[in-house]
Amino acid sequence: MKIVSWNVNSVNVRLPNILQYLKDFQPDILCLQELKCLEEKYPLDKLNDAGYQSIQSCQKTYNGVSIISKCKPKDIEYNPVCIDKDEKRSIAGTYNDIRIINFYVVNGQAVDSDKYMHKLKWLEMSEKYIKEQLVKYPKLIVLGDFNIVPNESDAYEFSPDNILCSAGERDALQSILNLGLKDSYIPNDEETPYTWWDYRGGAFHRDIGYRIDLVLASKELNSQIKKYEV
Repeated sequence: MKIVSWNVNSVNVRLPNILQYLKDFQPDILCLQELKCLEEKYPLDKLNDAGYQSIQSCQKTYNGVSIISKCKPKDIEYNPVCIDKDEKRSIAGTYNDIRIINFYVVNGQAVDSDKYMHKLKWLEMSEKYIKEQLVKYPKLIVLGDFNIVPNESDAYEFSPDNILCSAGERDALQSILNLGLKDSYIPNDEETPYTWWDYRGGAFHRDIGYRIDLVLASKELNSQIKKYEV
């Protein structure tokens, strides 16, 4: 089974890329974050035409998450982790016997901001939700844009005073891992681990990046991973 996570920063703007990716790589499950559209604008028909089903939790302008899949999901939960019900950042479904939770974690803006405290509160709620899910679903994957750098080596420029790298958010991520999940990343000596680069200052071309998009798997599933790539 091939499972993919992708922050698309507008599902409709990126739709040609998404359809091409589905055609070329044939993932079994594709989790999208930052849809930036309302339900009626979500391109469900075009995804169906490509041979895929979708469940989605949409929000105009910001946020929004979906799970696109070849097989039909069960036990669907729309926006199970939320402080504000209108803030759509989570969705979950069961595919065969594997539970998939797709997260778009709050960015946090800056360590001394209200949005940072909102991020920590959201992560605390997500920890409680994941703990409950692990009891029901021993085969569990939590993936998505976490907006957190797990290790110092996962950032081109690591600073504990900056957002993405602060102790508070990294401790929150570790608490989630301590529930019984493993970071599925497999280091590759030939490539940097980064999944996100700032669009300013030529960061991508200079490889000034961060690994903030994560795939966390229960121990049973993590031991079965055959390949991991960015």
